[in-house]
Amino acid sequence: MLGREGLPLLGEAGIFLTGLSVLRDHYLIQRNQPAFHILLLSHSEGGVLLTEQGESPIPAGALVFLPAALPGGLRLDGHSWQTSWILLDDVPRWHHLHRLGHHCWVSGEGESLRQLLHLMHTEGSRSALQPQLLSLLLTLLARVLRGEARGTPLGRLQGLQRLVEGRLDEPWTVAKLASLLACSAPHLHRLCQQAFGMGPMAWLTGLRMEKARQLLLYTDWPLSELAGRVGYSDGANFANRFRRATGQTPGEFRRLGRRPVLTGLIQAHNDG
Repeated sequence: MLGREGLPLLGEAGIFLTGLSVLRDHYLIQRNQPAFHILLLSHSEGGVLLTEQGESPIPAGALVFLPAALPGGLRLDGHSWQTSWILLDDVPRWHHLHRLGHHCWVSGEGESLRQLLHLMHTEGSRSALQPQLLSLLLTLLARVLRGEARGTPLGRLQGLQRLVEGRLDEPWTVAKLASLLACSAPHLHRLCQQAFGMGPMAWLTGLRMEKARQLLLYTDWPLSELAGRVGYSDGANFANRFRRATGQTPGEFRRLGRRPVLTGLIQAHNDG
């Protein structure tokens, strides 16, 4: 953990404490009239957000905000839960965050925030780099939190897309995607129809097929490995999906897609 006692610059910035945690066995925080905000990054599944409306599972890759002055909490729901977190004082710098309420969402900046927190903790409170790292942290927090506070549905979908594109091998479902946007499955369907002209699973399949095209053209991975990288359990299942989506088998696409490049290289060599 890094706190304002060891690093006074944190206190000047309105940050009470920040830390990296792997929670195991038993973990429960229940806040009645909290004096500070919590921003938590969930790096794995295993956590639950507690509010007066009930319990909500926190997916891997999500950011969670618990505001000051509102009852709520967090609970471990599994064997372990990997997180990083920041406690923000309820000072004017962060007063605009009250409008978020209890909130769980996806941000394209989440991974950058995780890496920056890890670097700050690796450097330690006595590092000469901490002023620069803190400045970066405040800039990143402003983008993450202010952007979400006034974010549009399309902006939130774009953040979800960036997260999913980096984790296409996971067994995504509509319910899991909707939970990352803190909305219902029907609402996610409406958002996807408005933004992409298709439902969430068709949109996900499109992302997987686009990634598969890139891997077919630029790697020599066998079909079984490539299929796993884009979320299919075996090569045959992937090949059927790819043929339905493109009208070609993966082998045909790889062969025909590479031919113009090879032909051009051979022609350039002969002309030289």
